[in-house]
Amino acid sequence: MVIIEKEVEETIRFVTDRMLGKLSTWLRILGYDTIYAAEVKGECVGEDETLAALAEHEARILLTRDKILAASATRKGVQCVHIKTGVVMGQLKELLRHYQNLNLEPVSIRCSLCNGRLRKVREEEEEDILREKSYVPTSMIGECDFWICNRCGRIYWKGSHWRNMRERLKELQ
Repeated sequence: MVIIEKEVEETIRFVTDRMLGKLSTWLRILGYDTIYAAEVKGECVGEDETLAALAEHEARILLTRDKILAASATRKGVQCVHIKTGVVMGQLKELLRHYQNLNLEPVSIRCSLCNGRLRKVREEEEEDILREKSYVPTSMIGECDFWICNRCGRIYWKGSHWRNMRERLKELQ
């Protein structure tokens, strides 16, 4: 699984506009380095210009629901996908039409909240780190692996929510 996770991370990177917050979360769950517009601070005149410049500078694919932004970015040579649907699973399906090799298996690489990198919690850390987070089920400590975001400290594990995500993603295949 480590090999797959490394491949996912190194293949494609995205930047998304404000209309694609849920898609940003899902792309992160799938292991893709995805910057969401609400998290971007830039010096360009407007947000659209900032997103296009970021995509160009960092060789990211700009994902947008904004037809004008998509056209403008494309004219500037920025790799861009205009997403037409407002439903997140439909957005992933649209993206699959452009990138057939898009990973549809959740991986523990990126924080779904902040895009930070995850690291596996070591066994000797579990008690201290996990007990302070009220949302972590204490019954799972010692029963499964946990990951922590290096940036925001959010904890992740493969519980029933993981199975539910996988079921939703299977419908796209």
